[in-house]
Amino acid sequence: MTEYLPAHIQETLAARAHELGIRVDVRGDVVHLRGEVASEEQRREVEEAARVAAEGHEICNEVHVVAVPEPEGEERLS
Repeated sequence: MTEYLPAHIQETLAARAHELGIRVDVRGDVVHLRGEVASEEQRREVEEAARVAAEGHEICNEVHVVAVPEPEGEERLS
C-alpha cells in the first residue's frame, strides 16, 4: 500500500480538511506535508486528516500559513 499512500492521504485531505493544494511525500515511515493554507486552524485540520489516513506513520507538517489580505473597497461587477 506504500505506493498508494500519498494518493490516499490527498483524498482524505480533500474530504476532511477541504484542501486540494497540499503536496504529500512519503519517505520511509515519515509523511511530509507541504503547501500553504489561510489559517492555523486549516493547518491543524490538514495534519489531523493526514494522521487519520497515514495511521502508524510519523507526520512532518511543513504547511505554511499565509496571510490573505482583505480586499480594499468595493469590487464593481459590470
